[in-house]
Order: sequence, then C-alpha cells, then structure tokens
Amino acid sequence: MRTLGIDLSASPPRTAAVLIDWSAAGAVARPPILGCTDEQLLDLISGLEEEDQAGVDCPFGWPTAFVAAMAAHAAPHPTWPGRDADGADDLRALRYRRTDLIVAGHAPRHPLSVSFDRLGAVAARWARLQAVLAHRGHPVDRTGSGRVAEVYPAAARMQWGLRLGTVDELEAAASWLRMPEAARRVYAASRDAYDALIAALVAKAIRSRLTTWPTADDARLAQIEGWIHVPVSGALSCLAAPAAAPSSD
Repeated sequence: MRTLGIDLSASPPRTAAVLIDWSAAGAVARPPILGCTDEQLLDLISGLEEEDQAGVDCPFGWPTAFVAAMAAHAAPHPTWPGRDADGADDLRALRYRRTDLIVAGHAPRHPLSVSFDRLGAVAARWARLQAVLAHRGHPVDRTGSGRVAEVYPAAARMQWGLRLGTVDELEAAASWLRMPEAARRVYAASRDAYDALIAALVAKAIRSRLTTWPTADDARLAQIEGWIHVPVSGALSCLAAPAAAPSSD
C-alpha cells in the first residue's frame, strides 16, 4: 500500500507532497514533490488505490457558526449571531471548529482559526480541490472515512514525542522508515517536505485505526466542518505493522 501526505499552502510554491510505500519489510519514503500545483495534487489523490490513504494538512471546512453568521450578514437585512451566556459576542464559536477545540489539548499550540486567520486562503484552495475531486468521481468525506483525511502534523509530532522536528529524530524513533539520501537531504532542509512526510505517516495511522475518530455526538459537525485525525500517543512504533482493512463507515 501507499500513503500520501500533503502539506497544503494557499499557492503552489509552499505546497509539498510525499508518497510512502509500505511493505512487510518496512516503509520507503519517496523523494518529496515540492511546489505542487492543483493538477499535480488532483492527479496524486485521484491515483490512490483502494488500499491507499492520504492525509492533508489543511482544514476541510469552516465553523458552522461562522458559515451561519456570513449567511445572515449577506441577507438583505443583515443580522449577527447573539451573545453568549455572559453577554459577550460568542466569537469563540465563530473562530474555531469543534475539532480545533478537541485537538488543542494534544498540540504544542492551538490550531489556527480557518475563519479569522490567513489559514482561510489555504482552506479555500482545498475547497476547490474537493469540488473538482467530487466532479471526477472521488468525493472526500470530511470525517476522514475514505481515502482522504485531515491531519495536523504539529499535533502528530507531539503525540509521537518528536519534540525537535528533525529527520534525525524521526529516523531514531522509526528505524523501519527508509529514504534515499538525496530525498533525506530535502526533508532535512524543507519544513514543507518534512510536514508532508509526517502527514503521510499519519495517513498510515488512520488506515491502522490508530487515530482519534469523531464520536457519535461529533459526527454531524465533522461531516460539515472536517475532522483532524490525531494519532494516539506512542502509535508511531506500531505503524510498520500491516494496515487494517479500509473502513466502511
């Protein structure tokens, strides 16, 4: 099987993709693809087989409260959401998705707001890619049930104890992971490539059912807002094991 990791940016120059080939002997990370265009990303995702998995570092949606607020503001007679129990504007609900709030406790920093920060430009690019993928017969389930899921490399590194964020540290923790020396130099020099590599490893954790999935209570919001798949603590050492069968959820 293969896993695909994508570190998405608002434009191609800072977008990287990585493919990892998995076998009983371990895993081999291919040289990263830097400066990925939309067509390159669409081809990579469309080319995934049934047993493959992709992890994309990008919000898959916006907070439902924010979407409702924008719709209300666009109406002929604009309105704005009410206040919270303390009488203050409930900006927290507009700023963060349910999954952002859950992941905040498992990451070195709070996820950026897709509605209030520059991250929105990245999400807009992904929204277009999602639409094109659906048109080509490859719809994306925003909960991650399928071949494409949302990931957050910073949270994955924290869960795996990768505090330094270096290739040396990763190789020491995952001795079964191999990469050509030329590729290794790129991973060491490019943060975009390194994050895409982590995203590809998280994709294997997703397929192995070693990440957090939305509960029944969170499923409805996850279908709309997206869901960040965070590896369970210490799961990195388990990734070399055979992956589970694809989910039929």
